[in-house]
Amino acid sequence: MCLAAAISLAFGSAALAQPAPLPPPQPRPVASTIPVVVSPEVAADRHVTFRIYAPDAKAVTIGGEFVSQGNAIQGPPGDMTTGPTPQIPMTKGANGVWSGTTTDVIRPGVYRYYFVVDGVPTLDSRNTVMSPQRLSQNSLLTVPGDFSEFRKVPHGSVLTQYYTSTTYGGAERPLWVYTPPGYEKGGGTYPVLYLLHGGGDHENSWLTAASANNILDNLIAEGKAKPMIVVMPQHLVGPPGSTPVPAADLPFVKEMTADIIPFVEKTFRAQTTASGRAIAGLSAGGAQTLTVSMNRPELFQYVGAFSIGQAQPARDAFYADKQATLATLNQRWKVFWWGWGAVDFLQPSAVETVAYLKSKGVKLTEVQTPGGHDWRNWRLYLNDFAPLLFK
Repeated sequence: MCLAAAISLAFGSAALAQPAPLPPPQPRPVASTIPVVVSPEVAADRHVTFRIYAPDAKAVTIGGEFVSQGNAIQGPPGDMTTGPTPQIPMTKGANGVWSGTTTDVIRPGVYRYYFVVDGVPTLDSRNTVMSPQRLSQNSLLTVPGDFSEFRKVPHGSVLTQYYTSTTYGGAERPLWVYTPPGYEKGGGTYPVLYLLHGGGDHENSWLTAASANNILDNLIAEGKAKPMIVVMPQHLVGPPGSTPVPAADLPFVKEMTADIIPFVEKTFRAQTTASGRAIAGLSAGGAQTLTVSMNRPELFQYVGAFSIGQAQPARDAFYADKQATLATLNQRWKVFWWGWGAVDFLQPSAVETVAYLKSKGVKLTEVQTPGGHDWRNWRLYLNDFAPLLFK
């Protein structure tokens, strides 16, 4: 076969093998036909309207921390609350936009919320501000006027660091760190608050659900709190792929004392004595706080337990080998602060634990606030606890 014929045959075969033409594009909604949706919208009277474009949905509701009679705080699905999470029904408009407005005036603060579309929880697609949890994601609503709001004051910095966990085979584990205004430009050392989250959250929850950086910025600007570094580690500990250990288990004591504290004091201009260290945590993080501080009481002078109680027989087991430690706490610790909500499911065990410690001669401050096992209380506790530190 001559070369020209071979080329002609090859091109002819290629032409026969060409794919069929693509089908015509399917019609797409014209952008102008999709309504503009604003959500959430906070009115001057602090009623809040939520909206979502879901033209094919059959039912849409709103759930979140602000949704209940009297604005008592309830959490998203999976949170430990004093009762089932109520929801606000939404109404569908002719344009496919569902809307719902709170019947109560919402108190200033930061709130997690979510939509439930035909039984499926979903984020507010018109709100880019989110707060993740270990098992779910939430959108964030900010109602201005709270002590945790962003104000025109000098601001600190928030950054992520990774440390090597010698406790768990060299795993790289995250920390979120707040440094106070002026840290980058100044010198000298700063005291450190180690701030622990609860069992349903993770290391950045104090920043998203509580605006801890805003709280510290505002307190420092008002002269109510000393400039301090705040370290927020991951709550659960364990090697990659393993089942995390319980919050109050002893491995976390080693993780904190052998890995986290040395890393922080090497990486940042952190004070390295007990007078420059504080530790506090909420719920399961409160259990961690007690486990670390009671096993290594010489490391801290300021301890805060938020929404935590020790029920029997676990309480007796925990303190069985700590009687000598309890006798020294009044000399070691300058502040031992304990707070819980009046309708917190841990309120009874918190009251009993505080009574037990007092019976052993331990001096502490106890605070009961309205509300339950919720971020509104935990923000308040940080706002009250931080000014007591490093005085």
